[in-house]
Amino acid sequence: MSGTPAPEREVVLHVTVGPRALLAALLVVVLLGTVVGLASRRGGHRRAARAVPSAAESPAQAAGSRALALVRFDWQQLGYRIRFAERRQDVRAQTDPAHRTITVFVTPSDVPHRLAHDIAHELGHAYDATYLSTQQRLAYLAARSRNGTHWWPGLRSADYTGNAVTDYGSGAGDFAEVFALCHSPSPEFRSTLAARPPDPCALIPVH
Repeated sequence: MSGTPAPEREVVLHVTVGPRALLAALLVVVLLGTVVGLASRRGGHRRAARAVPSAAESPAQAAGSRALALVRFDWQQLGYRIRFAERRQDVRAQTDPAHRTITVFVTPSDVPHRLAHDIAHELGHAYDATYLSTQQRLAYLAARSRNGTHWWPGLRSADYTGNAVTDYGSGAGDFAEVFALCHSPSPEFRSTLAARPPDPCALIPVH
């Protein structure tokens, strides 16, 4: 005989929560909310930092970078840094051995190979200051048939008087020009000390 199932008994659990337990639960909720909020803010800061674009290169830096790519020499082995600045009327580039810095002053109308020549010329001065001994400099002057020539030029453009030796007329300047011929694609040769050599790389001491 079938019948209607007896109704199930309703079970009611009575849980008593004391004031201390309630306070602890509230503290946990507050702490969790604080941690989540801090994590969100930190993540937002990181995303904002990544979104900031890097400063754009100046025209001088962009032109200098393109010219530097033409230089066939591992210049970083010298421990120098190369910086590019806006044009100066009195000098195209300069090397500061004390601070191991080469500065190239970029003229907007210069073609890349001319800037590459300037860079390589200054690297020649840095190579000279880093590696060459007095004996090697004397041997270089002999190879250029210029025994007794001053190796060092005047210190500044203002020193280039009738009695001073210019960079292009000194042993150091001629060496830098030969170095530039060896390590850049420029057809220029600016030395006034001696003629353009047929094999410039052969004149540079290997280190």
